[in-house]
Amino acid sequence: MRSESASPARAQRRRAAGNLQDNRDVRSGIWIVHTMDGDHRIPLLGDLRHEHFYLTEGDPAVDVSEYVLEPIVTTLDDGSDKPLRFDCIVTRLDGSRSCRRVAERRLDPSNDKDAHLIERYSVAARRLGGKFEEVTAANLDAASMRISNWNRVMGAYLRCRGRSLRVIDALISAHVPGGSEIAMGAVLDRLSDQPRALLFASVAHLLRRRQLGSDLDDRPWSRNTLLSRRTS
Repeated sequence: MRSESASPARAQRRRAAGNLQDNRDVRSGIWIVHTMDGDHRIPLLGDLRHEHFYLTEGDPAVDVSEYVLEPIVTTLDDGSDKPLRFDCIVTRLDGSRSCRRVAERRLDPSNDKDAHLIERYSVAARRLGGKFEEVTAANLDAASMRISNWNRVMGAYLRCRGRSLRVIDALISAHVPGGSEIAMGAVLDRLSDQPRALLFASVAHLLRRRQLGSDLDDRPWSRNTLLSRRTS
């Protein structure tokens, strides 16, 4: 099994993240990230969970994400089992919920110890109204564009945290047409009388509220990012 530091792509993304808004304690490996929902500070252990945060925040299907979770005891636990703790619970726009374990590899159902863990996680997830889901290093590497982009998207928002975006949000929304796409740069140019930092923060805010869609899974965050208005 490879270590987290073995992936060149992840090492590059770690360096990029270190230059933005997140703080990482090198000795403990804990990242401190900020959400757009009340600007909560969340400690995340290790690079995998840090990248998973941006994978999730940038997922256009995700409505609510919870990262600080209590340990769970299940009816399948035996005397040697430690309480389980999910790394994240996501609630999607369609109402479905997933309770996630983030790890280097998937649990192996052919291995007795792993099979027992899978059963325990599944029972715990059902208790929370969700389905057990595993997110691995391979999943994160496959979504490297989204992860890198959303590190920057969140940074754009957080640089203006504490500032009201209500008016700017309305202006941005009014300039993104329904049923088609428009380059973010074109929207910014039409609103050139507004503070540029607030415009970027507003776009980030509307993306996270899922009021706007984008091509950030496929192309870098820039003036050429395509925005669209989401109808549901």
